[in-house]
Amino acid sequence: MTGRAPDAADIFAGQPSDPDLLAELYDLEHDEITEDLAFYREMTSRTRGSVLDLGCGSGRLFGTFLDGGARRVVGVDGSAALLRRARRRIRHTPALAAAAADARLELVHADATRFVIAARFGLVVIAGVLPHLDGPGGVLRCLTHARRRLTRAGRLVIDDLGPGQLPEHDLPLTLDWRRRLRGREVVRYSQLMRERSDDGLRVAFSTLVERPQPDGTIARLPASYRLWYPSSGALERLVRQAGLQVELTYGSHDLEPLQRDSERFILVARRATGDESERLGKPRVVARQA
Repeated sequence: MTGRAPDAADIFAGQPSDPDLLAELYDLEHDEITEDLAFYREMTSRTRGSVLDLGCGSGRLFGTFLDGGARRVVGVDGSAALLRRARRRIRHTPALAAAAADARLELVHADATRFVIAARFGLVVIAGVLPHLDGPGGVLRCLTHARRRLTRAGRLVIDDLGPGQLPEHDLPLTLDWRRRLRGREVVRYSQLMRERSDDGLRVAFSTLVERPQPDGTIARLPASYRLWYPSSGALERLVRQAGLQVELTYGSHDLEPLQRDSERFILVARRATGDESERLGKPRVVARQA
């Protein structure tokens, strides 16, 4: 299931290069991540029901949600290129292909701040998304929409870099990694500039990927992003403004306490007591995006 979304929802929109290649490089880096799988499998098992993966990217977590017992998984992303990668992943993974054939796994192309889905979910996951939403206004809209999609007993998980992983100073152009892509070595460099404020950290982040071509030349693939990492206090205020209540915070997927040197900032929330939508009854049913 797909729909149209404005370019502003696409993390690769506006880049002066190939978004499909950027999506392939995204997978090259992110598919190596496994330390969060047990956490999301357990969260799915505990909340049961359906899962909304908001900012699903290319679907790295889909199999984990299904393994955790999700009856249905809906992945939402603003990047058409990443959703093409997600469809490819589904086609080449038998369990995902079977779930899609049974309408238990669906994709929606939509902006994380204004998606339209009629169903409610026992678990809403927002992993690595909030920094891309251009500050407090976008984050609040995203969280408000997410809260409306939670069941009465549902849980929302926000998962982003922790304070121990945020840059402490500007970084010059630096070698990040070397990896193999289609039999050739690719190299990524990055640089960033930061601006600290009371509500968090704003980062201007640029990358440059170099990839050898068959004729011996080097193709250079630039990309740049503006990110906002809210402080814990700022994020908790936005969570409350969205009609949610903070339940737990963690500093790792192993459920370690959140501290100043934590690698992750994980926040688990639920609908606040007396939620307006709960008092008014079930939400108006709207048409699902086509």
